[in-house]
Amino acid sequence: MGSVEESPDSKATISTCMGGLRGIFNIDAEHYQIEPLKTSPSFEHVVYLLKKEQSGSQACGLSDDELEWQMAPYENQARLRDFPGSYKHPRYLELVLVFDQSRYRFVNSNLSQVIHDAMLLTGIMDTYFQDVRLRIHLKALEVWTDFNKIRVGYPELAEVLGRFLIYKKNVLNARLSSDWAHLYLQRKFNDALAWSFGKVCSLDLAGSASTLLGTNILAPATWSAHELGHAVGMLHDEQYCQCRGRLNCIMGSGRAGFSNCSYIAFFKHVSSGATCLNNIPGLGYVAKRCGNKIVEDNEECDCGSPEQCNKDRCCQSNCKLQPGANCSIGLCCHDCQFRPSGYVCRQEENECDLAEYCDGNSSYCPNDVYKQDGTPCKYEGRCFRKGCRSRYMQCQSIFGPDAREAPSQCYDAVNLIGDQFGNCEITGIRHFKKCGSENSICGRLQCINVETIPDLPEHTTIISTHLRAENLMCWGTGYHLSMKPMGIPDVGVINDGTSCGEDRVCFKKNCVSSSVLKFDCLPEKCNTRGVCNNRKNCHCMYGWAPPFCEEVGYGGSVDSGPPGLLRGAIPLSIRIVSIIMFRLILLILSMVFVFFRQEIGNYLKPSEEKMPPSEAKPGQEESKAKAEQGASKAKAGQEESKTKTGQQESKAKTGQQESKAKTGQQKSKQESKANVESKPPKAKSVKKPKK
Repeated sequence: MGSVEESPDSKATISTCMGGLRGIFNIDAEHYQIEPLKTSPSFEHVVYLLKKEQSGSQACGLSDDELEWQMAPYENQARLRDFPGSYKHPRYLELVLVFDQSRYRFVNSNLSQVIHDAMLLTGIMDTYFQDVRLRIHLKALEVWTDFNKIRVGYPELAEVLGRFLIYKKNVLNARLSSDWAHLYLQRKFNDALAWSFGKVCSLDLAGSASTLLGTNILAPATWSAHELGHAVGMLHDEQYCQCRGRLNCIMGSGRAGFSNCSYIAFFKHVSSGATCLNNIPGLGYVAKRCGNKIVEDNEECDCGSPEQCNKDRCCQSNCKLQPGANCSIGLCCHDCQFRPSGYVCRQEENECDLAEYCDGNSSYCPNDVYKQDGTPCKYEGRCFRKGCRSRYMQCQSIFGPDAREAPSQCYDAVNLIGDQFGNCEITGIRHFKKCGSENSICGRLQCINVETIPDLPEHTTIISTHLRAENLMCWGTGYHLSMKPMGIPDVGVINDGTSCGEDRVCFKKNCVSSSVLKFDCLPEKCNTRGVCNNRKNCHCMYGWAPPFCEEVGYGGSVDSGPPGLLRGAIPLSIRIVSIIMFRLILLILSMVFVFFRQEIGNYLKPSEEKMPPSEAKPGQEESKAKAEQGASKAKAGQEESKTKTGQQESKAKTGQQESKAKTGQQKSKQESKANVESKPPKAKSVKKPKK
């Protein structure tokens, strides 16, 4: 889908799936169809102007009276003032297309051609509905190749539609969920070209049907868009309804877009509870081929168009990996190679989440797992659906870090009223269910200690309730049904799994037993070394291995992939070997030190100790005498110093202490004299006078 170059007000819906260009584009209110010229050897195309078909009243089988009857249940449920700005938010309609056997035979049993037609029809309808910010998404395709699943031989299309609605309810809805189903038939009927019944998001009888004759796709696509318009609340255009200044609008008898009347009817209807249009769809039907950027069947990779593949280092345009490459996409693929085993490919989002790891042999990260519902978490909360459910944290997430959960008086004062600020269920536009006293704590969240007004999504309302008796200011938020189709989240709803008393939790606005969480993971199951994940398998702490955390390992579970060594951590075996080697080296060094110490001591021992005394030389005796004399003098000086110190201390003491000090001094002198006299005579005999 796009536009024609140098034509800003143009639109184009073109497909390249069947070789060449096939599709519709409009320029200056004129519609053209383009397709390859089959006989051209040089890939030429033919473009022809589509005539302005005025299908008249026969195009749609619904009369104004029937439309009024079908819309009656939705009347007065919403007014425009209830959803200001709702047009800003996109919506999505998941569509199922069914083709009868006659259409399959018309294209010579070419299933690829039927698929191509379905994609082109959906693309044209999507182009139309983008004006009201509604995207048409082809959810599934069913082709009756062998026989028609319902009887289609009725003269009137309304009869066939009735049979198809029963088939959709009993068969299609059982196989897959969708917002709407449409049947294409290769035959003419007496009553109309198209019919519809019911509204989107209905599980009862609801759907549409139309004829698909020939190769002209634009007209059947316009009729289908007309019936889808009825499914989302649009009525037939009146005389005063206009689209882009013209009268031939889709809900009239033309194809120039939706009128101002259709806009009003659409936004009024989707605000009355068509919540299925708020679901963002996943990947719809895509034809399998190399170049669609989806790895399918035997493809090793798919880098897209040749231009995109030229920039891809891992994948080639033939959907084969480049030489030497192991992968091209995936959380466990980096520079065309697998991430090593133990690499964290999905970090923990919070304390109730669990990390996943690459296995070293695949480019894909294991499926996301988290702690089992009911696992305790901080602030006396419980894990539920990958989040820690706690009023304390929920209040802080809305009103800031100073906010705290409110006492039960606030919940009783607000949630027993039954309005958009306090209730236990939203039942419709301006219709709310009051909480019972036992469930008021599971209604809308109430907080206290709010210092500042937070910045919340557009259309969100904050309310404060003053309780004079308790001197409390309770804070909360409002929410109503018209905010749902605008995609505005309800931040003030109490999350399921939030505690509402001892062994009790909030679940679907009721305070019930915590057994509803089905938490059965006892500490003994994982040997108190891990927790259970949502698949009820043990996720072990670091240092222990799954499945039951009994043996030494690196943690994780059988679902998370193999964790690796923590950054900076050393394996236990290496640590043990390192300690043993260190001690062995210390022992060897100690032995070497002792050995060399003995050798050095023997080498430095004086030689005179090894000689007999009679063989000592005079010079040696003289030197030895001097050494002994110096040592004696040093000892005498030391004793004298001690005596002086004793004298100084004795002055500060009593007379008895002075007497003792003198006695000690005399004794010290006598000892000093005795030491001097004890010098060997031999040393004196060899002493020489000083020169």
